[in-house]
Amino acid sequence: METIDKNSVVCVLTARGIEKILEEGGSQAWVLDAKRARGCQYVVCIQNRGFTDDWGHVSAPHHTAFVVGKLKEVARSKEDDCENRWRLVFSEYAEIDVENAWPGNRNPVLYTNLEQFGIKPDELEFHPMPEQEPVPEAKRQVGPLTMAEAKAGLAQTFGVEPSDIEITVRG
Repeated sequence: METIDKNSVVCVLTARGIEKILEEGGSQAWVLDAKRARGCQYVVCIQNRGFTDDWGHVSAPHHTAFVVGKLKEVARSKEDDCENRWRLVFSEYAEIDVENAWPGNRNPVLYTNLEQFGIKPDELEFHPMPEQEPVPEAKRQVGPLTMAEAKAGLAQTFGVEPSDIEITVRG
């Protein structure tokens, strides 16, 4: 079994600022390897100011690492139009200021470690994430599903292939 580096990080280049991240409970809506991301302990958010509008309420200079989140879970994105995207939910967060943190990759998701940024987690001041609004009942309800639909949905939730899902129905 592979051991997990305690400083393992999923790093994201995001147009959302700290206010939006706290409001949403973490960072979303990412196309990523959910299984690999679940093996990480931290999320480092690096500011992307490459957009002309400010829908994400940017809060830091371009390419500056501005927040470290302790990864609580990798969940489906809350955004309606992001069917195959993931949300990185934080249990706690710490604000940081690391300039020129983005290495220039085209993909906005990077797997790395805290040492790359010169971050020592025991020196950070972590704060609990604010309470989140509950998901409205209408969004939680699921109608009848075929086996293929159920397997596809579970596979996305757990970051595996639909062929890895086995479902048993007892009458």
